[in-house]
Amino acid sequence: MTTNRTLVIVAHPNLTESRANATRLAEIKDLDNVTVHDLYQAYPDFNIDVAREQQLLREHDTVVLQFPVYWYNVTSMLKAWIDAVLVHGFAFTFDGSPSALHGKKAWLAVTVGSTLETYAAEGLARRPLEEYLAPVTQSLEFCQLDYQGFHAIYGMIFDPSDEDLVLDAKEYRKLISTGETPVG
Repeated sequence: MTTNRTLVIVAHPNLTESRANATRLAEIKDLDNVTVHDLYQAYPDFNIDVAREQQLLREHDTVVLQFPVYWYNVTSMLKAWIDAVLVHGFAFTFDGSPSALHGKKAWLAVTVGSTLETYAAEGLARRPLEEYLAPVTQSLEFCQLDYQGFHAIYGMIFDPSDEDLVLDAKEYRKLISTGETPVG
């Protein structure tokens, strides 16, 4: 039996100050089948090595995009990475032939400043988080990745307890180590 290799692409512009993301990463650091790749550390000048990034994607079975939701969107680095790396001929085709990403699993691991209640029809955001993540999920699916959903922790601006962060990180580890589908 082969081990599922997971690539965790971290796109947080201030990772050292993110308690939630740091706790998540600490929880998975000992997993042998996981490669953690910090885009802001690798490319502080945003000069993305496309060949390297595409090779990393080829070498893994599952891709997890880990990022904070900024203004209902991905971070600028993750957007730059998507634009540079997920290109025609590698990540998608128009003739129906399989891309290099065909059949690989993908999911999102997001941290959200506001509460879950904010992302409701009656909340400040006026729609669920899934709708704000739709451009990313559609891009993944267009690239023939098998989108699995997302794992979110809400309320980061309200300074969650260490206990809440640890519980979230343990769930994150379970999802990565077992290959279970996030419930979003």
